[in-house]
Amino acid sequence: MVRINLLPREISEKRNFETAIKIAALAALVVYLVLFAVFGFTQWMLSQRTAELQSHKDLAATLSAQASALQIFEDKEADLAQRQIVMQEAVKQRIDWGRLLNELSLVLPTDVWLDSLQAAQDTGLTLSAIAVDSATDVPDMGHKAVARTLARLANIEMLSSVWLTSSQKTELPGVADAPGQPVLRFQVTCEVMSPDQMEAISTDAPDPSTTATP
Repeated sequence: MVRINLLPREISEKRNFETAIKIAALAALVVYLVLFAVFGFTQWMLSQRTAELQSHKDLAATLSAQASALQIFEDKEADLAQRQIVMQEAVKQRIDWGRLLNELSLVLPTDVWLDSLQAAQDTGLTLSAIAVDSATDVPDMGHKAVARTLARLANIEMLSSVWLTSSQKTELPGVADAPGQPVLRFQVTCEVMSPDQMEAISTDAPDPSTTATP
């Protein structure tokens, strides 16, 4: 079949132009809608990220406030640790007088008793004691008791530099017609070591297992 267009050429071109205008307008509308949708989606994403960022900022501010409130506990913990160090150093320097006096009571010979005792960390220990004496014993019994006392004091770990500073024969006052008991009054001085001093000595002492046997 042959189609014959009887419309004038001007009318045909005008209709084609109008159709092209409609297509261009429709295409422009589609592009506009797409761009509007993209812009709207971008704005929505931006608002979401902005809200998320603000949420993180609020959380960071809250955590910072909590950290500031807990800072006082950290400071107190550091102060407590420093106090513990000072206390440990003080304990290392402290002399256990109870232990020392207990050891003294255990090591003194039965024929020796204390007349007086003076003790201080800086001046050491001063013992004034009395030993039973007998003028008929040869060698002198009283001096044996003094020697035993010095030897036993020297074996106490907390004591060093044990010295006999004086020794004098005398008698205890008698009663009625009974003669006085002959005794030997003597005085001993010792240095008292703190725990860290004893530890230093034990550290410097040679190991018996490594000592060569001649």
